[in-house]
Amino acid sequence: MAGPVLAGGRLGGPGQGTPLAPATVDALAAHLDGMRRGARVPALSAAVGRAGRVAWAAVSGGPTPELSFRIGSITKPMVAVAVLRLVEAGRVALSDPVGRHLPDAPVPGATLRHLLSHTSGLPAEPAGPWWERHGYGSWADLVAADLPALWEPGDRYHYSNVGFAVLGRLVEELLGRPWDEVLREELWEPLGMRSTGRVPAGPAAAGFAVHPHADLVHAEPVAPYGAMGPAGEVWSTPSDLVRFGLWLVGAGPVDLAPAVADAVLSVATRRSMAVPRVVVDDAGPAGGPWTTAHGLGARVRQDGALRTVGHSGSVPGFTADLRADVVTGDVVAVCGSSTGGFGDGAGLLAVLQEHEAPQPLPVPGPGTDPALAAELTGTWYWGPSPYTLSFDSGGRIVLRSQSETGRGSVFDRVTGAGWVGVEGGYWLGERLRQDVRDGRTAALDVGTFHLTRSPYDPATRVPGGLDGTGWRALPSAP
Repeated sequence: MAGPVLAGGRLGGPGQGTPLAPATVDALAAHLDGMRRGARVPALSAAVGRAGRVAWAAVSGGPTPELSFRIGSITKPMVAVAVLRLVEAGRVALSDPVGRHLPDAPVPGATLRHLLSHTSGLPAEPAGPWWERHGYGSWADLVAADLPALWEPGDRYHYSNVGFAVLGRLVEELLGRPWDEVLREELWEPLGMRSTGRVPAGPAAAGFAVHPHADLVHAEPVAPYGAMGPAGEVWSTPSDLVRFGLWLVGAGPVDLAPAVADAVLSVATRRSMAVPRVVVDDAGPAGGPWTTAHGLGARVRQDGALRTVGHSGSVPGFTADLRADVVTGDVVAVCGSSTGGFGDGAGLLAVLQEHEAPQPLPVPGPGTDPALAAELTGTWYWGPSPYTLSFDSGGRIVLRSQSETGRGSVFDRVTGAGWVGVEGGYWLGERLRQDVRDGRTAALDVGTFHLTRSPYDPATRVPGGLDGTGWRALPSAP
């Protein structure tokens, strides 16, 4: 497989590079080259985002890191952004049956939420030949196929390329222009994704099938996808995909004004894309632990303690992977020119974080009120169980059990509702209230749970009352 072994490295300039240490760059380059050689991919290109910037980009087996590749299903979270912009604008609701806005849609009773989370009941593929290699026709062709529902909408997860063809058509019908023009004007251009489009915007990689038993390649066709385009027709570069990943998790890009980033889609809605809606149960009869869920157009992966949001992509000749760490904002994107694939980007993300310790994303907000922090920070008890209350950089309350298996949530101030659980755990959406006595917070009410500074503090209104004898010696074993 001809071509230079490696091109690229640390990046600098506006929006690019808090430079990585030379040892990190060398380790990333070695891992990328090892991935390419191990999977026998003709060209493999990657980029890494850190601190809101594209910090590194390189290609193994190609002339430049900025080659365009078909990214397959990474198109889907981009189409999801266009749909969610319509939701934010009040044009549609996630609970709307798609047939309300698109009467000729297959399975018109499926809601937009069903379609975005692959729970619509639609089949995975349209009728006819293998569309990803053969190409596909018009929306009229898709409607004429009269695709049946495999089961009731909402009944279970089943990945559906057809579902995103429907969502792309919805965007076109409501906005009056092709779905890719909508993405260019409303997503790619505002985020500075200049190398992303329905056709390559610059030098493009050729896609190949690599023979499984010999060092031989077979050129793959680049077929037009027609109505199926929203399921996987976009071309991009790893650097552009990193910009998209940084924006998706609210980590940048730093050369983009926050007002511009929020005008594309609010942080709250972007976070909602990463909320697991349904388990991806693809393990088959062998079973095994669940590691992947699906949100609204995005996949959520759990690799040990690491949670990432993004998507993978695969069409004949090309595979790609985008992963953004939801805690640190570190992002990895990899694109390859082989039908057989290269694996995924998790290894590159691990290399980055092994060589340079990640830092949690700063939390936007007014910051911590010192007086409130002094009053509330520290240990609280739900019954006899200890919890730790702290404040993050945005002034939100973080309440965590001191037990590894206990509950925990993050609370933020919500206008008209006080402290409300906004992240994680049992108390998501529940309220945290202060029980103030004699000018101090004597207890906390967290979704009706009573927390006190000492176990069952008798000076507070403990639900159910207290044993009149109070605490006494633990009975000895018989």
